[in-house]
Amino acid sequence: MSGRSMQIMNQRQMAWLTCSMIAGGGLISIQQELARISHTDAWFSYLLPLLYVFFISYVFMQMSLRFPGKHMFEVVKIVFGLGIGTIVNLLLVIHLWLILMRDLRSLGKFIGTILLPNTPQDILVLLFMLMLMFYGKTSVEVIARVNDLFIPFFIGLALLLPFLLANELSKELIQPVLTVMPVKLFYSNALNLGWYGDVFVIGAFLHTIGSAKQIHSSIRHGAVLGSALATLNMVLEISVLGPNIPGNMIYPVYSMVQHIHMTDFLDRVDLIMLSIWYPITACKVVLIYLAFLNGISSLLGYRDNSLINSPVSLFLLLTSVLAFNSTTEIYSFGNFSSAVIVLAYQPVLFIILLLLLLRHPKTAEQNPSDAGSPEQGKDRAGPSGGRKGWVPKISYKGWISAGNVLLVLSLGFVILGLVYSSRYAAIGLTCGIGYVVCMALTLVSSHMELVKTQKNST
Repeated sequence: MSGRSMQIMNQRQMAWLTCSMIAGGGLISIQQELARISHTDAWFSYLLPLLYVFFISYVFMQMSLRFPGKHMFEVVKIVFGLGIGTIVNLLLVIHLWLILMRDLRSLGKFIGTILLPNTPQDILVLLFMLMLMFYGKTSVEVIARVNDLFIPFFIGLALLLPFLLANELSKELIQPVLTVMPVKLFYSNALNLGWYGDVFVIGAFLHTIGSAKQIHSSIRHGAVLGSALATLNMVLEISVLGPNIPGNMIYPVYSMVQHIHMTDFLDRVDLIMLSIWYPITACKVVLIYLAFLNGISSLLGYRDNSLINSPVSLFLLLTSVLAFNSTTEIYSFGNFSSAVIVLAYQPVLFIILLLLLLRHPKTAEQNPSDAGSPEQGKDRAGPSGGRKGWVPKISYKGWISAGNVLLVLSLGFVILGLVYSSRYAAIGLTCGIGYVVCMALTLVSSHMELVKTQKNST
């Protein structure tokens, strides 16, 4: 099957799905633990996981360069061989199963606590499972379009929060900056890897985009955008609730939103927020479920998921209901076991996979030259043939290099602040501002990567 004739998603849709994977996953419980560990510096807990996602995006690009039209499970069978590849795919499918049980129960617990406290948890999980069964009969294109409808509202809502909470913010609560012990900040970053590790789900849909560059840039941009939104939420939590209170709450983001009081008669803005948050989180779970079906289908040797949709969903419902006995077990598994599972195998697996991929040749169609191509010349020139300015002159590889340098520079600011801010508070504040500026510029550079891939593909 040719990957170029099966362009199911575009690069923006994949980027926004990646954003939903990251920003939607941590809304429920992980921010509580990050605040408990790193206190005022919890908003620096997304840097190392972001670097890890950049590495995953590079591995996926190499997969698509060498095996266009195939998804992650098929590529694993090719590079590892049928026997070992089947074992590796089985490991990946088990991980997807654990993620689904975690998200189904945690999302059901969240809805049961906030909106439907008298509804049994089993019924909430059952209703959500019926939705998964419906989407299991469709393709990833459907959930990508649904995500397209809600993600702009989700981003706009996140950008609107600082203004809605303007009378509740206190800059003193988030200072001093970068004074936490370095080991604690490392622990919070490592803990966050459990949620960022879910991005490997995107590998189940590599065959839906025909360009390896678009896959690479989409995941990078979506990860930076999701990290920026999660960082903004964490900054607002600490600025509104303080450094200690969020660590003692089950849902600190929701508690923060409850502080919004626009007028005397409009004080339940949290319900409006939930109407946006829930679809984003649901899109993430549906995407993981579709990847789960793809993985099982790959083990069985075919791509048609319709035959296994019903039995797999019933199995998932049964195991999700029986897996946890209490709320504590649900959130302990989600916040702590997820990181252990990811760190136990994923980095080593992707490193080995990358080394094996490099032994295979790239396909000629998937490796166009950036420099000197006719398309690039058209990209630089305006309607009259003149130059548009300095932005179009930067190549695709130039924007990638800029994003990488900015991310490393962000890491340098964090390290510098941790070393000197305990003695000089001004250095910590300066490094914090430098970190924010670098992350904002990284978001811009990743967006320009996406623009370049779109122009080069037309």
